[in-house]
Amino acid sequence: MVAQKNNNFEGFSAETVFFLKNLKENNNREWFLARKKDYSKKVLQPAVIFVIEMGDMLQKISPGVQADPRINRSISRIYRDTRYSNVQEPYRAYLGLWFWQGARKTKDSSGYYFELRPEQLHLSAGIATFSRKALHLFRDAVIDTESGAELKKIINKIKENQNYLINKASYKNIPEGYQISDEQLKELIRFNGLAVHTEMPLPPELYNRNLLKLVFNIYKDWSPLYNWLTQYVYNEK
Repeated sequence: MVAQKNNNFEGFSAETVFFLKNLKENNNREWFLARKKDYSKKVLQPAVIFVIEMGDMLQKISPGVQADPRINRSISRIYRDTRYSNVQEPYRAYLGLWFWQGARKTKDSSGYYFELRPEQLHLSAGIATFSRKALHLFRDAVIDTESGAELKKIINKIKENQNYLINKASYKNIPEGYQISDEQLKELIRFNGLAVHTEMPLPPELYNRNLLKLVFNIYKDWSPLYNWLTQYVYNEK
């Protein structure tokens, strides 16, 4: 395992990936319980330090973003709730990290997301599905002359990078009560969430401190979208 000297993040290890790969292939209670200490050492330990350092870095581009290096806060639980799911595997065979907006972490929080899978790295920012309240605020911001124009500019800039993917409209029709002529805004107002994401094969930076820079630079590209959501949809003032 890569040593975490002086509590500085020095990368995940090949053993981190190997553990997740084996968990994916042996997703059962007996296998996991026999290797729970390996999970704590090889996955959780570097994840905690990554969350702390990335949280500090994110303050530079999105002041107020929350980073809490505890399980079920910034670090997703590995245990899967199978009671209401078609997926009956008891464990998540990936490491999910979440940096969110707002004093409380809820399902309706925008944020930056990091997901380390056995074969790839997935990053995203924004919110997958708006709550009813957030949806109304989003729609009002889309039709506003200033904030709507700003959103168009942000999305067009993000789309310049072909590796960055924006979610698509969820509704077929423009919601009742909204008058809009701009073609791009006609599409945006039919969104039920607003997020950008990218996926990549496991990068060489995963295994050293340069992962922080790699991830931060992508989040920095996306920060105007995150900050737009914070200002117009998730402003708690």
